[in-house]
Amino acid sequence: MKVMCVDDHPVLLNGLKTSVRRVFPDSEIYDFTKVGEALSCAQKHGCDVLLCEIEMYSQSGTLLAEEIKKINPKVNIIFVTVCGEREHAREVLRLKPSGYLTKPATQEQIMQELRELRYPVRYNNVGV
Repeated sequence: MKVMCVDDHPVLLNGLKTSVRRVFPDSEIYDFTKVGEALSCAQKHGCDVLLCEIEMYSQSGTLLAEEIKKINPKVNIIFVTVCGEREHAREVLRLKPSGYLTKPATQEQIMQELRELRYPVRYNNVGV
């Protein structure tokens, strides 16, 4: 399973990556602070799960999610964000995300979202 974590705050990004590693220790995890680098990686390697901030310094996590959906229409998008739900509701719902967490998201909340993905993903020959 290929998981991409994208957040412009390195400490929060590391927390996302750590949570994913605890749930799916053998997954391929890519982490980025820049949307352009994340998109390049998705184009090259694919992406099954995207954990992403909605708004980053002059970058848009929703635009990244949109572009990754073009690569894999069944990507599981989990927004982990400081943005309130009302602020971006239409934009986010249009992308049909697997989940939406507001920061600070606990490790348990992240694990729960990863265990209840919208689109099942093969992981170690087992559907998750």
